[in-house]
Amino acid sequence: MLTITARTGDYYGDGSNNHIWETRDSDATVIAELYVSTDRREIMNIWVHEDHRGEGHARTLYETASGQMDIFHAPEAHRTPEGNAFAEAVGGETVAPYACDCYACDSLEN
Repeated sequence: MLTITARTGDYYGDGSNNHIWETRDSDATVIAELYVSTDRREIMNIWVHEDHRGEGHARTLYETASGQMDIFHAPEAHRTPEGNAFAEAVGGETVAPYACDCYACDSLEN
C-alpha cells in the first residue's frame, strides 16, 4: 500500500523552507518526493526512485499538492529537460518570471 504524506522542511539541509509531499511504500520507504517553496509556491524539485519511474508517482504528487494549494512550475529557463517535459505533461501555471531576478529570467523578458 502506498501513502502520501505532507510536511514542511528544508531541502536536504540547505536551510530553505519548503512544503514537501512524499510517497512511501508499504515498508515506509520514500519512493517519490515533491518540494515546493513556501514563499512563491514554486516547484523546486520532484524525484521518483528509478525503480518506480513511469508509474505515475510524480503526477500523483503534483495533483495532490495542487489540490491543497496553488503551486507553480519553475520558469522554463530554470527547468531541466526532464522538468520541462514534466511541466508540459501535467500542465499548470508557471511562476511569473518577474518574481525572479536572475539573468535567465531577465533575458526572457527582453
